[in-house]
Amino acid sequence: MTGCRPLLPNEPRVPDWQSEQVLTHQFLTPALANLEAFFLTVRNILDPELSRAQPSKWGKPYPLGQCLEISKAVQQYLEQNGLSGLDGASAEGYTALIAFLRHGGSMRQVWGDLRGEYFQNAFLLGTLYVDVSNDTVVSTKPKVEILPLEQARFVPLEDYGHFARVAARYWQAHIFPNHIVPALAPYFPIITVVPGGNVRFQSVTNYMIALTQHGEFRPSEIALDAPLLSSDLFQLLTHCFPDFALDVAGNPAQGRDLALRHCQQYRAARWHRSNERRTWAINKVTEANHCLARITVNSA
Repeated sequence: MTGCRPLLPNEPRVPDWQSEQVLTHQFLTPALANLEAFFLTVRNILDPELSRAQPSKWGKPYPLGQCLEISKAVQQYLEQNGLSGLDGASAEGYTALIAFLRHGGSMRQVWGDLRGEYFQNAFLLGTLYVDVSNDTVVSTKPKVEILPLEQARFVPLEDYGHFARVAARYWQAHIFPNHIVPALAPYFPIITVVPGGNVRFQSVTNYMIALTQHGEFRPSEIALDAPLLSSDLFQLLTHCFPDFALDVAGNPAQGRDLALRHCQQYRAARWHRSNERRTWAINKVTEANHCLARITVNSA
């Protein structure tokens, strides 16, 4: 399925596998240990600043839960810094990386399903999976992991069902359809409820939004065509929006009907091709998630 569509933002897929494999074998495979040393050096440089900037996330100490922050910081470091200050294996790893890139190899920050267990941010370096935040789920793991992508079991999310399966395993989340705010449902069709934790409309990631738009809101329709929310959960969630700018459904059945109807209307209006509407949806769901942050659901 993924090979049939254009490359989406942050998608963990190599479009031109053959050429990237040739360059990987030529420049990177002989230098794997040095590459690991280089990325570990970068982490050691960045960790003090990152831990000061965000000592904890979701109640967990740095680096737990901060794979995106670490990956972005490493990407920024690579864009702004050169070989200066490196020596030994780290310098040799950096030299191999630069040679690979100068000969046409690619390096992209990506996000996906890691082994069916986690959502993970990492890099695709040629045909290598490079995880510079390998310690963000279990802090005792090595900070850096480099594997051939074929061995890493790191794959793109196929749809919202796939997202829900990983969220249930990774976050212990319960997944419900967004029959609450129908105008947002075509872009953000599901709600994750983590018992004792947060409640959010999902998913505000570049990849999932692009997947939704590329599918002309049909992935959202599939997720929304689901059993109705219980009356108790519906009431709990709708009460979070007393002054919200968008209409909130009056009851679960109306919410489902309107959410599905909005998918059809947005598709007819070709909003799946509109960056302006995408920005509008992201701004509104950010406001909506702030409203949901007022509550904690202990069970679902």
